[in-house]
Order: sequence, then structure tokens, then C-alpha cells
Amino acid sequence: MSVKRLLFSILGSALVSAFLMNAAFADSKVLRVSTVNHDDFEAVKVKVAGQDFVHTVNEKCDFEYPDEKLYKSQVVSVRRKLQVDEGETFRIKAFLLNTGNTPWFSKKSNCDGPKMSLGTDLERDRDSELYSKDLEGWDGANRIFMDQLRVDPGEVASFTFYAKAPNRDDILKEYFTPVLEGIEWIDDSNFSVEVVSGDVNDSPLDIRRKLNYKSLSGYASDINLAGNREIYVDLSKQQLYAVLDDKIVRQFTISSGAYDTPTPIGDFKVTLKQEVRVGSKPPHYIMPKFMWFKSGGYGFHALPSLRTDGGAFWTEAVNHIGRPVSHGCIRLLPEDADFLFEFTTLEDTKVSIRRKQDQKVSELEKV
Repeated sequence: MSVKRLLFSILGSALVSAFLMNAAFADSKVLRVSTVNHDDFEAVKVKVAGQDFVHTVNEKCDFEYPDEKLYKSQVVSVRRKLQVDEGETFRIKAFLLNTGNTPWFSKKSNCDGPKMSLGTDLERDRDSELYSKDLEGWDGANRIFMDQLRVDPGEVASFTFYAKAPNRDDILKEYFTPVLEGIEWIDDSNFSVEVVSGDVNDSPLDIRRKLNYKSLSGYASDINLAGNREIYVDLSKQQLYAVLDDKIVRQFTISSGAYDTPTPIGDFKVTLKQEVRVGSKPPHYIMPKFMWFKSGGYGFHALPSLRTDGGAFWTEAVNHIGRPVSHGCIRLLPEDADFLFEFTTLEDTKVSIRRKQDQKVSELEKV
């Protein structure tokens, strides 16, 4: 194995979606999900009540539906190869936990209940670059069949499909979202499939960055990592836009300054970055991923906390996201602050803060 292939293998392991194991799994009777190498699909089995769930679902249509139906899901795992050869056919398998209160039925089921599929997304219902009409698992160019005929609340569904890599050296990212046909898309369970086809010239770190900046389905090779980086903040909408070469790579909901302690309006630059900053004045807020943009201590940072309150202030800050309640800084959710901290560069990242940014945002594309 070449050094480059070894690096891709390491990168692939890092990018494979982690299991989201929590108390809901115990309640749902999910006893085990095998952890295997990301391309060893034959070993993947989900067991429910001691049975091979994927292959032993009986066709039962009866169910006492609640008055208020709740359609929810949680991504458990997505398994695929990251590095493939040009034009290679490979297998992808996604697992979703039904966290709603109604069963899901496959479109192959004879039952009349809600029909679950995976749909292509960002842009929604686009023809997938991974699709070919002779490949298994697809229901046309923008849908994936559910493997089971029926998946009850608290059980795990799987979606197995084959994909065809591009016939060239390239980087591809495809977004998928579970959809109950004619009912709704379950947007909070959106996930992506990343593919590196052939031998691209980028380093594993640059590949990770390009995939991370790719907010729409499509090819990522042409993303210019050395491009101009800008941050636009719309105070009226409490939205932040991370922009690379006039293309929006991320959009976040923020919490800016309160009426009595407003966030300054104007044009600035990120001039200091600190993994953790502690406020110099009482009560000495702890502010992770701090990015200074104006004298006086103004910056972007993850939700603040206090050392002595047992997490009460942090919890309050979570509930205030989307509302202007800070002391002038711009607060972000932890995962959003992580992204912005990696995205910004000192002295080069411009910051534009306005009451409204509608006109500017309308001029920008998404990447």
C-alpha cells in the first residue's frame, strides 16, 4: 500500500460517521451494532431482540396510530469506502433509528402506512452523481429503498445501495435525507457520503477541508482553499455566513449583543485566536474558540460558561441562540464555533457586521 493510500485509509476512518449511542438505544431493544472496518460490509449486522433484523422483518400492516403523529429519526452510522478507483462500483450502507411514534414502511411494502426512503438533497431531489440505472438499491436517480419492509418506533432501518465512482480523479460529496413520501422530509437526519475517486493531488488534510466546506452536493476538487475568507453577520436575522471566494460555505444561527450591550457594527478583521479565553472581569466567563475582531474584547466564540454554576449559564446560553442577549460578542453553538475557528485566518479574514445583509447575501452563491 502506498503512503498516499495509507493516508487516505486513515482519513477515511476519521470521516466515517460515529455511532450516536444513547439511552434511546436501550429503550429500543437495539442490542448490538457491529463496529468493523469501513469497507467490510459483510460483517455489519443490526440485532433486535436477538434476531438478524435486516433479514427477518415480517410483513405486518396493523398499527394503532396516535392522534398526533411524530416523524423523527436519528442517524446511527453510515458505512462506505472513502478512497475508490476511477469508475469503481462500491457499496454504501446507512442505518437510521426510528425515533418517532409511527412505523415506517418500504415502498416495496404492500401496507398503506408511511413509505420511507432516502432522498437526494442539497439540492433536493437532484439526480445523484453516484447513480446508475443498473445499480441495486436505487428507486430512480434520487431515491434509495429501505431494506426492511417495516421498521417500528425504536427500531433501526438500513438502506443498502451500490454507487459508481466518477471516471476521473475527483472529490465528491452527496447529501441524503430520509423522506416519508407525501408526508415530510426529516431534515435533522441529513447526512453526507464522501468519495475520493482515483489519485487526486490534494493532501488528506486539504481533502478534509474541501469536503468540510462543501455545503451542497457535487464535486469539491475546484474549491480554492487559498481564496478570500469573509464573515458576514446579519443582526436582524441573527445569522452568520462564512464565505470563501464569494461562495457561502456555512450559515449559522448566532446570539449577538443585547440592546444595552450591542455588537459593534462595521468592518473588521480577525486578529487573535484563542482556544479558550477567560473574561478579565467578574463573573469571568469561559469562552472557547475565541476569535477577536475588535478592541474592547469583541469576538466570536462558542457558548460561554461559568466555572462554579454547574453548567446552568451554558444551558441558558443554548436556549438563547437566535436571540440578541450577549454582552457584545457573537456566540455560536459549539460545533459551529469549531468550524469557524478552523475556517478563519489571522489578519486575512474580513468581518462585516450589519443590521441587515440581505443585498450582500443575495449576491453570494453556495458551494
